[in-house]
Amino acid sequence: MHLIKSRFLVRGEVWSDQEPAPARVDWIFYRQRSQPVPGASWKFFYTVVLDLNQHPDSLLWKMNKTTANNIRRAHDKDGVVCESTRAVSRELLDRFEETYQRFAALKGLGPLDRPYLDQLAKDGALELSWAKDQKGNVLAYHAYYRNCHGSCLLHTVSLYQTLAESAARNAMSRANRYLFWCDMMRHRDQGLKVFDFGGWYPGDTDQGLLAINRFKEGFGGKVVREYNCEQILSLKGWVVLTAAGLLNWARGLAARLRGGRKGGEAAPSAVEEDVKSSNTPQPPLSPSNGEREGTAPRCPAAAET
Repeated sequence: MHLIKSRFLVRGEVWSDQEPAPARVDWIFYRQRSQPVPGASWKFFYTVVLDLNQHPDSLLWKMNKTTANNIRRAHDKDGVVCESTRAVSRELLDRFEETYQRFAALKGLGPLDRPYLDQLAKDGALELSWAKDQKGNVLAYHAYYRNCHGSCLLHTVSLYQTLAESAARNAMSRANRYLFWCDMMRHRDQGLKVFDFGGWYPGDTDQGLLAINRFKEGFGGKVVREYNCEQILSLKGWVVLTAAGLLNWARGLAARLRGGRKGGEAAPSAVEEDVKSSNTPQPPLSPSNGEREGTAPRCPAAAET
């Protein structure tokens, strides 16, 4: 269990179906469990996962044509180099945060939860990877939570919006897809079983999130429904989280009155994304990308530090 200290509370965080360790915490946040935790409040969480117990050729075959071709071109022609580390230093996180802040300003996202990433790094559960062009310029960053079973994407950052030329934006997009491929291959080679894209939008109104869905689906995974659960263990925890929930509700109401959010959705909570249940079926995934088997690009193992 990871212990995250905020201004007022100590939160325990448990991933997947692991059980919490004995510790003095105000509340526990269970991420992506297969079933709700008895006695805890819960919300659905949808995501896209890949089974890494497959040959690389099989994984590439199940991707759509655009994704597979982008990966090959970045590997064969663009000269993209991908690197990664699990020994995430404060200096590396500083560089990542600087890029994230620029990305967030362009996308209208909230600030990076740096204390959370610092704690994951301290616990040995954080991985950073990045793609560079031939001149050594970083084109994209990925941040993952990792345990002995699998990996889950926390953040993906690229500054394609700052590029004026479409050719440069397309090259950055190819580098991002290739970085995902190298991440998958590295995690597979290290014995991980599941690659999790960290979320999937179950609605049908937000066109930006639907575009992100299509990007993730292009890698050939499957959509699964899991549960995020919240268990409050102290009076202080109940008071602070109740106040935070009311504040988020008020902000969401103000945003709706201003017409700032679509579909009457409230602003996301600071502790979890409020993903509503949906009966929308999983979009069909392309069974073939039109390429031959046996041509999956391999990422250099030496690129990991």
